[in-house]
Amino acid sequence: MLLPALLFVIIRAHGQNLALADSLNRELEKATNAKNRITILGQLATLHMNIDNEKAEAYAKEQMRTAELSRDRKLILLALLSHANRHFDSGNMRENAEKGKEYATKALELARKGGLEEFVAWSDIMMARAARLEGQKDKALNYGNLAVSIASTVDSDSLKVAAFNSLARSYHTRNEKLLAFRNYLQALNIAEVSGKYEQLRDCYYNMASFYEDLGEFEKAKDYLFDVHSLTVERNRRWDRLELYIAIGLIYVKTKQYDFAINFYDKCMALADSLDFSIYKLNVYARLFDLYFTSNQPEKALQLVNEKTELKSFMANAGFAMYINHAYALAYTALGKFDSAKYYYTLAEPEFEKRANFYNQWYFYGNYAYYFRQTGNHRKSLEYWLKVYQLGESHKDITILHQACSQLDSVYQRLGDYKNAYHYHRRSIHFKDSLDNLAAERDLLALEVDNENKRQAREAELAEIAKRERHHIQYMGITTAIAAVFIVLVMLGIFSVSRATIRILGFFAFIFLFEFIILLADHQIHDWTHGEPWKILTIKIALISVLLPLHHYLEKKVIAYLTSRKLLTVNPKELLTKLSARPETETVH
Repeated sequence: MLLPALLFVIIRAHGQNLALADSLNRELEKATNAKNRITILGQLATLHMNIDNEKAEAYAKEQMRTAELSRDRKLILLALLSHANRHFDSGNMRENAEKGKEYATKALELARKGGLEEFVAWSDIMMARAARLEGQKDKALNYGNLAVSIASTVDSDSLKVAAFNSLARSYHTRNEKLLAFRNYLQALNIAEVSGKYEQLRDCYYNMASFYEDLGEFEKAKDYLFDVHSLTVERNRRWDRLELYIAIGLIYVKTKQYDFAINFYDKCMALADSLDFSIYKLNVYARLFDLYFTSNQPEKALQLVNEKTELKSFMANAGFAMYINHAYALAYTALGKFDSAKYYYTLAEPEFEKRANFYNQWYFYGNYAYYFRQTGNHRKSLEYWLKVYQLGESHKDITILHQACSQLDSVYQRLGDYKNAYHYHRRSIHFKDSLDNLAAERDLLALEVDNENKRQAREAELAEIAKRERHHIQYMGITTAIAAVFIVLVMLGIFSVSRATIRILGFFAFIFLFEFIILLADHQIHDWTHGEPWKILTIKIALISVLLPLHHYLEKKVIAYLTSRKLLTVNPKELLTKLSARPETETVH
């Protein structure tokens, strides 16, 4: 059976808690300019999405009204893109994906008319997202290329990272994985240079997703644990809610169910500590997937029956069809076909009307499997044909192969050998395509490994070049300091004003001691690993020694040079002695 259609996030953390809604509202009351109001209203709308949709819409309307009345094109675009992103985050429902596309289209038109290139690029990124949700892979790629083209001319790291990630996702959906990898890597390189939290987090997630799709689960885990380290370093506890679920899903795929449950438990404990217990509904959905995937339908059914708050929330949020589908799956697996039929019948109209392409595929495939189990091959044929039509409309080879192999089997059971042979041949054709993709995936793994090694070599060479450049600079600075002190001593020999010696001496000693601090800085950062309080402590100790030493040496040296004691040496005689050549010995 296919995986259940609960593979979606019910509630997004967004780094916020419902308990903070009051705080955001207080900030909203204090906000004096339109931009701040639009930003806070967008946060409130996003916060309430799928939890209280009426409130979410109310905040969104106020956000749009504020932007419109400002007559500032950039603020209007900011509001439109906020609306688009909020709906795409719940793009598993067709109406949300359609609304997101509507807002993204408006933003793109407005940005083009206003000649606002940066916002054109952001709008292209949103349009690419809409196209991917609709299965329009070529359109998504075109929008991604446009966004990258504009981003390369704009001085914005966040735009560049978003554009390369968007283009990578579009290549990823087209199974052009090497191109996807290169663009993901390009985004990651920019994010690592900028060091901005959101950019690094998104890039790590994308790299994890890429390696997961490649079947390199250990590398995928590595990147997810990089996200964990980042959230600890930057103190982003909220983001660990979604992270724990993502790590749990990877462990489910590798059939390490105990580890998966452990991370789901961590997620629930964190949700409680953050006073965000509603987020645990996400974990219940993932646990259902785990029980179902691990062939424990009894536990899956027990979970749905016991977690009444999950059913209530899903019903109030308009997602009752997913709960009905869950019941149908569990009862089918337990052989309770009458109960399964009841829930499939309840769920079907909503899936037909509201579900996106992928969730319709899950539903039709599972319903077809149900009819096969009950011996109703005519109805099973009907739903496998629906799966086939979905695959055809979205040019998805995996779905087409699955549908054709099942149609071959169903037609044979119905005695229609002509159609069975037709779909058998089609199934072989798509299997060959998938085998070629699998072979390409193996080659891709090697190419990705080579690409990583090439990047590592380039980074190593760049580091060597950097060290050599720094060594040359250090040698130059050392030579310059030595030259300054030689000049200072020479000034003490010749008749130069005391003021000149003091001024040069002052700068010479500043030069020397700042160079000492420069040399110490690198070592201090290595010792402290960048911990600010440790750096401060060591530098205070260092300055407490160097500063008095600086003043003492500067005072003594300058006092000596200006005392004219060096003038007891005749400068002309000194120069004559220094320039005179030694006489050659006469041989008799």
